[in-house]
Formats: sequence, C-alpha cells, structure tokens
Amino acid sequence: MKLFTPFLIKCCLLITTLYFVLDLFFSQTTVLIIINLLTISFLFINYYQAIHFNNWLDKSKINELPNGLGIWEMIFSKIYKQNQVQAKIQNDLNLTLEQFTSAAEAMLDGVIAVNKNDEVIWCNRQAEAMLKINLKKSYKRPIGYTFRNTEFNDYLLRGDYSETLKVYDFSNKKNLEFKISPFRSNMKLIICKDITQIITNENLRKEFVSNFSHELKTPLTVIIGFLETLDSTKNNLDEGTKKIFELMNDQAIRMRKLIDDLLLLSNVESNPMEDRSLKISSNKFFNKLQKEAKLINNKNHKINFDIDQNIIFIGSEKELESAFINLISNAIRYTKEKGQINIKWSLVLGRPTFEIKDNGIGIPKNHIKRITERFFRVDAARSRDTGGTGLGLSIVKNIIEQHDGLLKISSEIGKGSKFIITLPKERLV
Repeated sequence: MKLFTPFLIKCCLLITTLYFVLDLFFSQTTVLIIINLLTISFLFINYYQAIHFNNWLDKSKINELPNGLGIWEMIFSKIYKQNQVQAKIQNDLNLTLEQFTSAAEAMLDGVIAVNKNDEVIWCNRQAEAMLKINLKKSYKRPIGYTFRNTEFNDYLLRGDYSETLKVYDFSNKKNLEFKISPFRSNMKLIICKDITQIITNENLRKEFVSNFSHELKTPLTVIIGFLETLDSTKNNLDEGTKKIFELMNDQAIRMRKLIDDLLLLSNVESNPMEDRSLKISSNKFFNKLQKEAKLINNKNHKINFDIDQNIIFIGSEKELESAFINLISNAIRYTKEKGQINIKWSLVLGRPTFEIKDNGIGIPKNHIKRITERFFRVDAARSRDTGGTGLGLSIVKNIIEQHDGLLKISSEIGKGSKFIITLPKERLV
C-alpha cells in the first residue's frame, strides 16, 4: 500500500497536467479521446505485467522473474532482493541444521526429539540402534508406542526429570539410562545411554568384594580366637606384650566389622529375592530399637523417642532395623558427651517418615552429597577413632532405595545433623 499510494497520486497529477496542456492545442473532445487511449494503454500494460507476474508465481523461479515497466520494475526488484535475503537465511539455517545433525550423529549417546504430544520428530542413528526404532516409520508416532517400556512411559508422563532413569530393556537385553530435558514450548530432548557394560563391571566388582570378604572372614575369625586366648589372664604375659596383643585384637575386630559391613552391603545390593513385603508393627519394631540404642549409648546422651505406634508398614524388618540403628549409632558416635538426640516416627503427608536429629559436630555442606559413598569419610582419623568403617550410610542409602524410599540429609557445622527417611505410601498397611 505504501508503494502504490504515491504512485497513484503521481498518475493523477500527470493526467491532470496532461489534460490542461493538450487543452491548449486540441479541442476538448480530442483531449478526452487522447486521455482515454493513454489510460487504456496504461491499463493494458499493467494487465499484461500482472498476467506475467501471475504466471511467474505458479513457478516461483527467481531466475525467470519477468522484466517490469514502471512500478512493476520496482515490485520485481523488491521481490528479487527479498528472495536473495531469504535464500541466505535458508542457507544459514541448513548449514546450522547440518552442523547440529553431524554433532548429534557423532555422539555416543542416543538423542531423540519429541513434540508436545511426545511424538518422535527426530532421532540420531545411535538412538535407532539402542531402541530398535526407525525414524521414517516412527516419525510423528508417540515414543511410548515406538519404545515400549512401562518404567520409561511413567517417567515420561511424570514430568519431573531432575533424576535420570535406569531401565532394563528385555527386548534388546540392554541396561539403558534416560535423561529428559524440556526445550522450547512443550518439546523434549531425550538422551539415551547404553550402560550395560558399566552395570556388568559394577556387578563383577560387587561379586568380587562379596567373595573376597567371605574368604577373609574365616581366617580372621581364627586369628581373633587365638589373640583372645593369648590375651587371657591365664597367661603370664608382661604388660608390654599384653598391650601389643590388645592392639592386635582391636584391629582384628575392626577388620571383622569392616568385612561384616561389606557383606551386608553386598547382600542388600545384589539380593532382589529378599522379602520386602512383610508386615511390621511399629510398636514391636521401635521397642527393639530403643533397647539397642540404650546398649550402644556410651556417652550418656539423652535420646528422645517420639513414635506413632499405630503405623503398620511393609518391608524387610532385618534391613530396615539395620538402616535405622546405623543412623542412631552415627548420631551417638558423632555427638559430644551428654548430647541430645531426637528420634521421630510418624506419617508426613501420608508417608511413613523416620527422622533423627542430633546436636553433634555436624557435616560440612560440601561433603553432604558424597557422604553416602562407600568409604567416604569427612575426617578419616576421627572415623577410625570412633570405630566407623565408612560404609554405614552407604548401607542405609541402599536399603532405603530397595524399599523405594528417599534419604534426605541436612547439617550445619557445630549445630548438628538431621537425617530423614521417607517411605512411599504403598508401604502402609
């Protein structure tokens, strides 16, 4: 419209000027005839240009753009320039897309892009190989139909992608790890990693630790027996020799405890057949824990129990007892003489929740994320002095994961620590 308005004004001015000029030399009738002929010629030329333009639109080939006259030359020139700009933008986009595709194809992980309806719109060759899918056949089909796995579908629909998902794909006999990252508006990028070899190596390591621990336990028991015999009061040993035997005995007992923890951790990790569906009475369960807590309370701590004894829950009593007593033992061990420990068992938002809080020495914030790793110690010397093996919290974490629960840790140096275990609602009776 901006282009045509000044053009029409110019045409009107030209016709008006031409009319008055011709009127000086010709009669009014002749002037009108001339003006009409010129108008008809003008309309014919524009109609001819419009026909050529319409024919070009059917083909839209820039190299066949017709030559224009007057205003049409300006129009065709603008079309040509815009086409050149669009062509450059398209080339840049194609180059960027080609670079992205090349980068995605070079990745060892599978990459899948899905739209807001979770339909596949693109994937790389690694994803096709891992999930046994075909992009041409799977295009615009829901990923749940293409890769059939209940755990993956639940993870996709849940909407919380802060954690990765590990599944075993029975059809392909592979262990896979998925991570979903939302992008743009309601689109998702699914990263798939084949962790079969990692899992295999991890299982081999666990098997080795378990077998190695079993092999050590028998000779160590014999050694401890002989040391206790030699250390007995029936033997006439001097004080220096007795101290040597006491030290040897203490270290042998510490090693036995370490082996017992390794075996327990190995059993928890590699024993899917453990019955974790037994009914547990809170009354009986926590009465036993209170008695054990009194036995190991060697620092005169004030231990307060706040127990909802009406809760009946499902799990492995042996494993959960080990997890809870581990946390109680840690609180006693790392809280100074005559400290305070509060233990609470209740329903929080309908979920069975165990909470233990102490006013002990606390854990540095930068160590909290790693505190549940095997053999991780905030202070190795202090852990040895208190009799710790560095496996307690790792055992707790694995037991809770086997019960589909969560372990949360918060702490502040000099003020104490708080451990919260939350079991799912499904474990309530």
